[in-house]
Amino acid sequence: MSTSQLAAQWVSAVGSAGSLLGFAAYVWIMLLNRKDQVEVRQEQQAQGVTAWLDEGRRHDRDEDYVLCVHNGGDSPVFQVRCLFSLPSSDEQHSISMALLPPSSDEIRSLPFGADEVSREELYSAPAVPEMRFTDSHGTHWGRDSNGQLHRLDRRGVRRKPHADGGEDGARDDSEWEQAHRERADAPREGSSQGDSPQDDDRAASQS
Repeated sequence: MSTSQLAAQWVSAVGSAGSLLGFAAYVWIMLLNRKDQVEVRQEQQAQGVTAWLDEGRRHDRDEDYVLCVHNGGDSPVFQVRCLFSLPSSDEQHSISMALLPPSSDEIRSLPFGADEVSREELYSAPAVPEMRFTDSHGTHWGRDSNGQLHRLDRRGVRRKPHADGGEDGARDDSEWEQAHRERADAPREGSSQGDSPQDDDRAASQS
């Protein structure tokens, strides 16, 4: 075999290896992009899940105020749980739903008498619901009292979770609930350390 023939074979082999590496790199980049696109779609779906307190008349309800839970995505979400409190109470209020269908609103009665609190209190920062839910891929999400959405885990796409909270859809909310309960207790603990002007007025009127 001549030197020129050997050189041609080496050039052909190197070219084939380069093409293979180039193709492998292309496939890897495409897979990464696909993963990113899946996560972006998941987050877009999760962004459409929100909860807030509102006037009942806006939703054809007899109650003065109601809890509204909205899923603006085109996939259902599971194990929806909302926590909120009121400035005048250290009680934690909780409303749960096993399933929230796509493109739907769920209106729930408040777990306390709305006539017992003022409109300002219901629309105050502590009354903004915190929530957690699981999307149709099994990814767990949370939304804090500032309305900020965050992913609770970084696991990949998994099987659809069971609506009854089976092993595939397990989510531990205990630490979250405890932290929320402590925040709900804080205003009352603060007020118990010293008398407010209202307390002084009541004490004077009773003396």
